Amino acid sequence: MKATLRQLFLLLCVLLAPAGLGAQTLVFHLAGGAKSTVSLPATFTVTPQGDKLVIDSDGTRVELSDGDVTCVTYRAKTGDVNGDQTVDVADVATVISIMAGYKPGGDDNPVNTGEAPEGVEAVDLGLPSGTKWANMNVGAEKPEDYGLFFAWGETVGYGSDTSDGHSFDWASYKWCNGSYDTMTKYCTSSSYGTVDNKTVLDLEDDAARANWGGQWVMPTYEEMRELLDNTTSEWTTINGINGRKFTSNTNGNSIFLPAAGDRSGSSLGFQSSLGYYWSSTVYPSYSRNARNLHFGSGYAYTNDYGYRYLGFSVRPVLRN
Repeated sequence: MKATLRQLFLLLCVLLAPAGLGAQTLVFHLAGGAKSTVSLPATFTVTPQGDKLVIDSDGTRVELSDGDVTCVTYRAKTGDVNGDQTVDVADVATVISIMAGYKPGGDDNPVNTGEAPEGVEAVDLGLPSGTKWANMNVGAEKPEDYGLFFAWGETVGYGSDTSDGHSFDWASYKWCNGSYDTMTKYCTSSSYGTVDNKTVLDLEDDAARANWGGQWVMPTYEEMRELLDNTTSEWTTINGINGRKFTSNTNGNSIFLPAAGDRSGSSLGFQSSLGYYWSSTVYPSYSRNARNLHFGSGYAYTNDYGYRYLGFSVRPVLRN
């Protein structure tokens, strides 16, 4: 079968499943919400043809031209993943090479291949548990960057540009069959799906570990409570970005969490006014929800109610 992305009315976004987390897959988002998936088995070919990239896999051929590509996402890196100042088929080729086990460009290659980006620090806030909090969000390049939005338990994130074609809803959510009462994982009641009594994310479903590697993980509900109980927070602005600064009550160190807002359906809401940050903990009483840290200009608290399909921010931690 041969199909061109122009013939498929591509919505100009390519998503790539992270290497080492199951099948190696290219997912092309199409007009009308449909998706075209190209699996990458043990053998496949990628051939440059002029300004095109031709991918042949299990009898399927996709021809991708420079003009078709305006968005490429790979783990925590979005846009120009190969660092040549353009977003084109070369970025797709770079990611495919990494997925196939190569790292073009040597140690200076800017693509995030499961390691925390340059500038990430583990901040000691003097917490009783010894847990250290990262100084920036997954998908960010500096502390005030919004970073990427993740549905709870999913490891592929999306940026603030809703033209990427992704909709955060039950229909697209990985861990259900299209509705809140058909959960397939992390479920404590048959009212919400198949019961497995898992309440904390497995590492393979943890966006922090999947994108940054090492020992980085998403914080538990208890670790979010510990943060609130042992810091003083204030609403502030850094380089034009609103958010809350959490300052240790014991050593004066601090972290800044930008008010990135959230993504719901095909919309971005509350950016610069509210912050929503996932914990790794499902709400046991209502498995359709996961616990999170929520804040605005005058408050910050942990919240039990956040539909798991919503796109929230992720701020990793390192445990002692």
